[in-house]
Amino acid sequence: MRCPKCGSLEDKVIDSRQSKEGRVIKRRRECLKCGYRFTTYERIEEEVITVVKKNNTTQPFDKEKIIRGIRLASTGRPISDQQIRQIADDIERYLIDEGKLTVSSAEIGDMVKSKLKNLDPISFIRFASVCDNFQDIKDFESAIKQMEKDKKNDQGEKD
Repeated sequence: MRCPKCGSLEDKVIDSRQSKEGRVIKRRRECLKCGYRFTTYERIEEEVITVVKKNNTTQPFDKEKIIRGIRLASTGRPISDQQIRQIADDIERYLIDEGKLTVSSAEIGDMVKSKLKNLDPISFIRFASVCDNFQDIKDFESAIKQMEKDKKNDQGEKD
């Protein structure tokens, strides 16, 4: 730690204490060059995930947006609030664990679709129609055909 008085990088820790419910460590230090004593604080730096939108603007990751989107797509469907929250938690955990601090909204949409596809096909189609900006009935047909093809492939692998 650089001494605020002389700029030396040589110091020793005299005392360490936890404060703020263990979220911050307060350290008293003494510069070995000039003897000046100073205090530093150590805390965990929160990882901030940035989402790059389709129009190239950025915004902070907001798990609640995922939850709202899934809730909307699964209205009237047999998906519990706990399952919806679990999907959002899993996506956030994956991004943090993989160190993905910048992610596109399309990648997040793909992760949600992947989870919904296995959970409830109707919610998947509803979510995909908004996420992938379906323009007409052919887009729905194509998505359904792809789901059926994937399902057959999955069943063929299990047999």
